[in-house]
Amino acid sequence: MKKKYKYLTLLVIVTLILSACSNKKSLYSDEGQVFRKIITQDITTLDTALITDAVSSDVAGQTFEGLYSIDKNDKVTLGVAKETPQKSNGGKTLTINLRKDAKWSNGDPVTAHDFVYAWRKVVDPKTASEFAYIMSDIKNADLVNTGKKPVNSLGIKALNKYKLQIDLERPVPYINELLALSTFYPQDAKIAKKYDKKYGTNAERAVYNGPFKVTNWQVEDKIQLVKNNQYWDKKNVKLDKVNYKVLKDQQAG
Repeated sequence: MKKKYKYLTLLVIVTLILSACSNKKSLYSDEGQVFRKIITQDITTLDTALITDAVSSDVAGQTFEGLYSIDKNDKVTLGVAKETPQKSNGGKTLTINLRKDAKWSNGDPVTAHDFVYAWRKVVDPKTASEFAYIMSDIKNADLVNTGKKPVNSLGIKALNKYKLQIDLERPVPYINELLALSTFYPQDAKIAKKYDKKYGTNAERAVYNGPFKVTNWQVEDKIQLVKNNQYWDKKNVKLDKVNYKVLKDQQAG
């Protein structure tokens, strides 16, 4: 009987250990290259037109990509743009060719129309974006944002599917750095229109054109990213996953 009870006890212990391991794996898998980070607050949205806080901007920087990016040395690098802007009109008009291999995580191509849609959305008074002022250097941005001009008068135009024209109020020497900010990221117009005001309110109501895509966002708990296999430069993305854990209590963290 003693041997029987020892066997049953051992069986229960092993079962509990395996169960614990299984549960741990379901939360955060150790498979592949995984980066973990504690964040002291949750993200507010995945809608780049509405992002105002640093945490949301940081996550957006991993999952979206604008015309340009900033590298580890704070230098501008090419993003969706395949080259630096061609300047004319005394530096007030920029023509930018886009790379044709940039795609959204659902396979849609990233086009000039996606930038036009996203930028107009930012300055549209109906959006009520707190960061609309960041676009003040774009022609008519302030007039559009205050309702004095129609949204389609904003100084951005798709010359074709992969060519963008940007008109500025004045020459801006730091324009490439400015265009790297999350407020200037594109949005897949088809998806954004589909979800309308619910766009970006969870992981499934957005698509991504950056190195990673959001697969799980549990409010006030965790955010999980996985490598975006549609990303044009995926060969240089070494991580498989990024896991953010929300812990507001620094001592608990």
